[in-house]
Amino acid sequence: MFVNKTSLLDTTIANKKVKALIFDMDGTLVDTLPAHYEAWLKASEEYGVNFSMEYFQALTGRPTIELGKDIVKAFDLPLSPVELVRRKEVLVKEQLHKVSVFKPILEVIKKFHMQIPMAVGTGARKVMAERILEATQLKSYFDIIVTSDDVQNYKPHPETFMKSAEHFGIKPENCLVFEDGHLGIEAAKTAGMMVIDVNPFY
Repeated sequence: MFVNKTSLLDTTIANKKVKALIFDMDGTLVDTLPAHYEAWLKASEEYGVNFSMEYFQALTGRPTIELGKDIVKAFDLPLSPVELVRRKEVLVKEQLHKVSVFKPILEVIKKFHMQIPMAVGTGARKVMAERILEATQLKSYFDIIVTSDDVQNYKPHPETFMKSAEHFGIKPENCLVFEDGHLGIEAAKTAGMMVIDVNPFY
């Protein structure tokens, strides 16, 4: 279900069936894209790797390790995806103080905190997701954080979002997902959940 109103908060309230909220993290809750982009470049710069933001954006929405595999394969790097991810995450950690929360989504979170359950469903690794949510003071708002470490199948498979619904004991059709990536939007739709593409609101 796609809705397009002037206010993200008004749009959320308008969905009377909503009994749980599920949020993607990168690009939805927090503006981490620049930090991740720079970190991937720096992690691989000694091998002469360089790619545009547009190239990187086309890869986003997938788990971190899968992005690492993409970059290693595309540029024929002489290191494993695991090592590349390790280097990249060290660099991101150094930039966490620069990461900001998107104001429209923060309004929604604060409005519904302690009223209905809320979850994060992200393709990030658990350690990185928790660091980002702690650095942005968001972690305490969420009842559960589902990461790529917690699932067998990544977005666009619905498992990430379904785990949140199962945790809450709430039917998928009563869950509202907030997403910025097409893979996540597809995952929410496949799960039978309502979904809001946050991009028009940012």
